[in-house]
Amino acid sequence: MTTPLQTLSLQIFGISTGFVTAGAITALSYSTVPIFLEHPNEISLRHLRALFSSGSHIFPQLATAASSAFSILAYNAPNSSSLRTQYLLAAAGCIGIAPFTIFVMKPTNMTLKAIGEEGQEGIEKSGGEQRVQEFLRRFSRLNVVRGTILALGAAVGLKAALSP
Repeated sequence: MTTPLQTLSLQIFGISTGFVTAGAITALSYSTVPIFLEHPNEISLRHLRALFSSGSHIFPQLATAASSAFSILAYNAPNSSSLRTQYLLAAAGCIGIAPFTIFVMKPTNMTLKAIGEEGQEGIEKSGGEQRVQEFLRRFSRLNVVRGTILALGAAVGLKAALSP
């Protein structure tokens, strides 16, 4: 059992970490990718690789931390309460970015990474500049979905925390 202070701390941590991480992920699509689209693809793809690398070291860990907080809250909720279900849904929403990334986004991410590693030759092999731009736009759309999944998890956690 958690104390009221521990419960409050877990709620604040799970909710804030979930929303902040969702915002950071989504912001990449609305701030960074449009900048990539304004520059030559070879340069944009080089920066995108760095973005993939840095993002892979922080976002999964933050999503896992938020999901863990909600999981602990679910574990400590009364057995038959809807509160337990809500916290489990919040945990699933937060960690849900992992399977979405692996099964939905990975093909696009790997394509962009491979094109970027080959430079101009990779751009030409992929179908040209326009095709690379399409892949960048697809990454951006999928990234918004990924951020939304995490935000929904945090929102369910907020609803659970505000439940009487």
